[in-house]
Amino acid sequence: MTAIRRSFLDKLAPIIYWDASYAIAISFDKELYHDECVDFRDRLKAEGALAVVGDFVYEELAFFLVRKALETEGKKTGQHWSDVNRGCPNFISTIMLDVEAKKNELNAMTLWLSSDEQVKEKAFQLMQDHSIMSADAFHIATALSHGVTAFATLDKDFLKVDGITVYTCLPDF
Repeated sequence: MTAIRRSFLDKLAPIIYWDASYAIAISFDKELYHDECVDFRDRLKAEGALAVVGDFVYEELAFFLVRKALETEGKKTGQHWSDVNRGCPNFISTIMLDVEAKKNELNAMTLWLSSDEQVKEKAFQLMQDHSIMSADAFHIATALSHGVTAFATLDKDFLKVDGITVYTCLPDF
């Protein structure tokens, strides 16, 4: 058995967990599926569905921003982004205003779900049972620990997991 796949036009669950791929697509207008994700976010709000996230959404969003800035600087200097990071130990502090702004935007749109020891154990079990990456497993485990079984994502691997509903705008795969 696999997850239930829903489009962004289908009936909404009352609570929907946003994974990082979805949060990033909303946050950056040049991202693939940005418009579709923004429309879905607006629909969630209009219809009163609660949007929730966990720690890994914040971590992945921050990493996306940092890496993007490092890559931009690397293009200017002819360096790989990781070399820019190692060569400029204070670089990240120069972009923290942008990182904080995106964090605050996410805070305004969602409710944060905490994680604990049980989330960690559940995440490792999900990795084992469904052959999914660790970040995906932690997103799912966090949501499930709070009784949330619906997800907004652009990550097809969520569809491997039994007992959840996946809202996506991705074409059929």
